[in-house]
This record gives sequence, structure tokens and C-alpha cells, in this order.
Amino acid sequence: MSSTRSCLLLVSIALSWLMCLAAPHAEFSGDPGLHQFASKNKEFAIRIKADLLALNGLVRKAFSFGSNRELITIEKLLGIQQVNISHCQQDPCDMERCFNQVQAGLQTYFGYLSHIRQILTTFADQVLSIQLDISNLSHNIQQQMEESSLTSVVYPQAENEPKFVEVQREIGSYLVLCKLQIFMDMIFRALRHCST
Repeated sequence: MSSTRSCLLLVSIALSWLMCLAAPHAEFSGDPGLHQFASKNKEFAIRIKADLLALNGLVRKAFSFGSNRELITIEKLLGIQQVNISHCQQDPCDMERCFNQVQAGLQTYFGYLSHIRQILTTFADQVLSIQLDISNLSHNIQQQMEESSLTSVVYPQAENEPKFVEVQREIGSYLVLCKLQIFMDMIFRALRHCST
């Protein structure tokens, strides 16, 4: 009797183990295309962030800006705010709204980079390279939205020039680049959240 119980116990353990192996892992379940898209573009966002970090270091060194406290004050005066992607933080992720917010943010920063390229002429090539990467990331997200049959919302371009273009041009450009760097982190987290 005890050998039968032992045998049944071993069989049930083996079956349980096989069922666990067959169950999809959370990070790999769902649409494999979405996971591939998220993985590729998380790496892309990290690369853009690294380029921004290097550029910000060069700009800060070239212009010898004041303390971080002074920069925060100027940031408030210029009204430089972070782009909102609150839909990307909902659980579960609302991919349609999240990706539309990310697209709107990328569009905003793409426009800012056009101004920054004219202000920071010494760094125009680096800014252009980042701007092209932003455009490519936006294209990748748009393409994924189409493949996932998500509705894309096109936001109108801002008609007024951002305040940093008129006053405190170099510092304003630097602060916008810092915000863009943070935005790349936010995109990374959004892609990770929406793909699991």
C-alpha cells in the first residue's frame, strides 16, 4: 500500500512539474510580436538616453550653467514641464492611450529639438542625430499601433514657440534635453509595463 502511495505521489509531482513547464511565463505570454517590439525599442530608448546624457554633459561644460538649484528656478520660470504619459502607468496597461501619449510626447520633443538645433549650433549634429532617433522611435510605435489595430490620435502642433526659445536659450535647451532624457526612461518603463 505504501509503495502505491509513493508511486502515486511521484506521478502527481511529475505531472505537476510538467504542467508548470508547459504554462507560459508572464514575461513571455501574449503576443510575441509585441514582446519583440518592446524589447527592441526599450534598447532604442536606452541608446537615445545615453546619447542625451553625453550631449547634456558637453552642453553643461560648454556653457558653465549655475547650480542645480538655479537651474530648477529657471526651469519653473520657463514653464518647462515633463510630458504626461499617465495612461502608461495604469494597470493593466491601456496600450492605445499609452502609445498615443508617448507619440504626442515624441512629437513635442521632436519640435523642441528643431529649435535646440538652431540654438546650440556647436552641437547641431548631435541634436540632429537624436532628433532622427526620436523620429524612428515614433515610427516604430506607430507601426506597432497599426499592427495591433490600435486607434492613433494625431495631436495638433503647438502654434506658439516654447518660452525657452525667446529667453535663456542655452539653459532652456539644456533643461529640455534633461527632460527628454527622463522621458526616455518613462518610455522604457511604459514599454516594459505594456508588454507584460
